[in-house]
Amino acid sequence: MTTSVASLGSILDLSEAGDGAWIGHGDGVALPQLYGGQLVAQSIMAAGHTVTGRLVDSLHTTFLRPGRSDLPIRFEVEHLRDGRQFSTRVVDAVQDDRLICRSTISLVEPREGLSHSRRRPESLTAEASTELRELAAADGGLGEYWEGFSAVEVRISPETEETPPHSAAPVQNIWMRVAEDLGDDPLVHQAAIGYVSDLMLMSMAVAPHGHRAGRERSLAERWSAVSLDHGLWFHHPARADDWLLFEHATPTAHAGRSLIEAAVFGESDAQACHVVQEALVREN
Repeated sequence: MTTSVASLGSILDLSEAGDGAWIGHGDGVALPQLYGGQLVAQSIMAAGHTVTGRLVDSLHTTFLRPGRSDLPIRFEVEHLRDGRQFSTRVVDAVQDDRLICRSTISLVEPREGLSHSRRRPESLTAEASTELRELAAADGGLGEYWEGFSAVEVRISPETEETPPHSAAPVQNIWMRVAEDLGDDPLVHQAAIGYVSDLMLMSMAVAPHGHRAGRERSLAERWSAVSLDHGLWFHHPARADDWLLFEHATPTAHAGRSLIEAAVFGESDAQACHVVQEALVREN
């Protein structure tokens, strides 16, 4: 999340550092650590800069140490393999000589082939959904971590507002889009989707325990959470500056580790990607 408010486009604009490395910068947000979605997005950009004509088809990021938003991040890219259709990269995010996360990223040359998709539910629309800030008003606002946040528009679908928070496995339907024109580079849109994908996962992680989406101030006061790892699989093309529907669910949690996933649908109604994250969650 960004409060500076540095544009998302500028966050994704990495500087080449030589020897297969790239430099990215934090956004100055007052979180206890770097926002994980930023590290995912910048890792995608670093990997994508090392190939031509290939896009990300999957990513697995392991978060190892907390990072700081006031220090630059060095993304070191290792070339594991370049095949006829697929390339594999390992991207290490290093800050102050400490490895803070490692991503294994697969990139693919798009080709014709087998294709199908579950469709986005026709009854769900961004226009009929409520802005996150409007819902948060009843909770005293969004809280300090969201202060000045404008990089991404967030709306909560009506049935998510009405779902009892203690139901065993509630689904949160949340609409999100980047608030600026990102141009036409598909790699930038993949990275931006990676950035957005982490935004509301913690809200879902504790939904079976009384939390409602939109009460982010209460979430921060009652719960502490850190991302352990983050997985992304890209399927059908989508733009991050168009509305994306995130169909969030948490199938299980045990011993403080919550598994959260999201099916993501783009403007074409086809599933654009799938997100899975494990988070360590503790009650304050």
